[in-house]
Amino acid sequence: MIAHVERRQFTTGASAFSTSSIRIRCKDFTFLSFNFVSDQHCRDAFESIMKLTCVNSVTKLYAFMYKPGSLERKQPNGWRLYDPVKEYERMGCFEGERPAWRVTKINEDHTFSPTYPSYIVVPAAISDTVLNYGAKYRSKSRFPALSYYHRFNKGSITRCSQPMVGLKQNRSVQDEKMVSAIFCSTQTPGVIGASSQENLIVDARPTTNAMAQTALGAGTENMENYKGAKKVYLGIDNIHVMRESLNKVVEALRDGDISSLPPNREILHKSNWLKYLSIILDGAVLIARQVHFNFANVMIHCSDGWDRTAQLSGLAQIFLDPYFRTFDGFIVLVEKEWLAFGHRFAERSGHLNSEKHFVQRSGSDNNQGVSDVFSNVSNRLVKQSHVKYTSPVFHQFLDCVYQLLRQFPNRFEYNERFLRRLLYHLYSCQYGTFLYNNELERKQAHVEELTHSVWEYFLARRGEFINKDFDRKHEESLNEAEERILLPDTQRLKWWPELYGRTEQEMNRVHVEQKHDLQSPGVRSQQVVTPPPVQRKDSQKHRDHQQQKHHQQVQKNDLSPRRSWEDPAGSSDPLSSSLQGMHDHKATRLEFPRTHIQPHTNTSTLYTTSEDEDPYTGNSQPDETSLTEMNNKSSKLTQEESLSQDANPEESTIQPQEVEKEQEQQEVAEKLDPKVYASFNTMTLDSDPTPAVSTRRFF
Repeated sequence: MIAHVERRQFTTGASAFSTSSIRIRCKDFTFLSFNFVSDQHCRDAFESIMKLTCVNSVTKLYAFMYKPGSLERKQPNGWRLYDPVKEYERMGCFEGERPAWRVTKINEDHTFSPTYPSYIVVPAAISDTVLNYGAKYRSKSRFPALSYYHRFNKGSITRCSQPMVGLKQNRSVQDEKMVSAIFCSTQTPGVIGASSQENLIVDARPTTNAMAQTALGAGTENMENYKGAKKVYLGIDNIHVMRESLNKVVEALRDGDISSLPPNREILHKSNWLKYLSIILDGAVLIARQVHFNFANVMIHCSDGWDRTAQLSGLAQIFLDPYFRTFDGFIVLVEKEWLAFGHRFAERSGHLNSEKHFVQRSGSDNNQGVSDVFSNVSNRLVKQSHVKYTSPVFHQFLDCVYQLLRQFPNRFEYNERFLRRLLYHLYSCQYGTFLYNNELERKQAHVEELTHSVWEYFLARRGEFINKDFDRKHEESLNEAEERILLPDTQRLKWWPELYGRTEQEMNRVHVEQKHDLQSPGVRSQQVVTPPPVQRKDSQKHRDHQQQKHHQQVQKNDLSPRRSWEDPAGSSDPLSSSLQGMHDHKATRLEFPRTHIQPHTNTSTLYTTSEDEDPYTGNSQPDETSLTEMNNKSSKLTQEESLSQDANPEESTIQPQEVEKEQEQQEVAEKLDPKVYASFNTMTLDSDPTPAVSTRRFF
């Protein structure tokens, strides 16, 4: 649970008085600060925390000592809640006289693929002999296996790892046969829409990352060998990028235990956390649309198929199947997609702490407040070898589910607190569920006999985690074909304030004045700022000079980052180019609006800032004095000019690069401060509340 501990001794001025403190940062975003009058007491506490936290074996964690209360002991065995036989039967993949899927026992003892579950569903047309040869072509022998069967149209979601293509462009006939059998498993003769079936291979990685793997003997599919299918790259970055993103979020929140100031918005913006969530959700929406509307089969993989693949597969199933939006269904989903298929919880969570997380410093209060204690934590952690494989992969998945709860508050049986407590127990090491990397390791460690399942905790407190707005009868009465599927707005994402121990106002600041974009209802909000009219000058030379000066000012002030779906290799929009004719699903392009003045636009042009992207930004309020000064200067226009403008609005519309012919108006324009006018490039009209925060944790 503890991510970082720092002991620091502060000396006040030239006096001999000193005080020591310990600051603790927990993995669930709890920040604690302890002050000691005696430095010896501080040192003793620091060493005790280190001794109890830094263990060299999983068996020394709290889960192997924890004894649950009577309430938890009365619950069903949490290790038996997920029954793969019942779950795949519930999906309906074995129905019919000649089902397209079967269960293979090739990995019953985990020797064939150590990171895969013992119960695996594969195409009925594929024998174990073909599996034996074809699996060697996939990284870690993680061959294509069924994750989800869509009963409505017999579409499917399968998952695997990357192919071992290499520089020599190797191929495997057996692997190609397996993929072909999966894509031919949908038998819907006479069904409307079946003719539009478009099977899809989804590579979750950026294109350049996938191509770079060929130098290591891996890579991506050569689509010339996989007929009847298309491939798309989603551009989801690897675990190292996501770890760095979360470190920046932590840095923006680091003073929550000692200050009531809101988070650092500039650092939150630079973290790109919400942007990465949007990319993941976009990919899951693509998969769900393809399965549901195109009657298709989708095969997902990233590198090894246990990080980004689990995120995409799990979210797509929540979109498609209402069962996974229930309390019991979500437990089954986590057991199946994350635990059974081998997400490396031990590596990604970093349960075994290291003494490198414990830092001792000495300092003074001269221009060095306590607020700089964790200023370089993220950079230091990234460079440490022992956290090389840690990453908030499961955290991102839960955050994506939280976004769904916000957009569809009455479609989920579980509530926000359920997700938050699940993330807490991911790191608490109180239960054995998330202590190991795969099913084989859990069996070898005998976790079922020596520890308790985290689901027993939730079952014992079920009432606390049920969504009061959920209407089960209404959900069950919905038409199975269309009304049960959820397709979220992937651009309308918010920060999770309860998780970070902050208020809604602090994390998702609301603007004073809003104007919604009609093309994207609810996605963006715009501010309307009308700048003062710019006076015209007569000289063409002066006009060219002003235009050049304007472009230089724009380049200086326009620092707004852009997010694009452009392929790193150079092809624009890989999704739409690969999936022509998909049911109105195109690769989205999300760009933060730039608020500079366009060279050939009127002064009536809207100067906009986005409300929904404000959590990214750290822009301050405009200078009211500057605005007042501009209004006073612009009011000096003659009465004749005002009448002329009222009589002919089009002629009176003044463009920034044009010049006025009247000499008296030229003098007024020369008095305007260009810095004041250029300030419209970056200003944001929003409130900057700094409410006092009584607590930083919500339980």
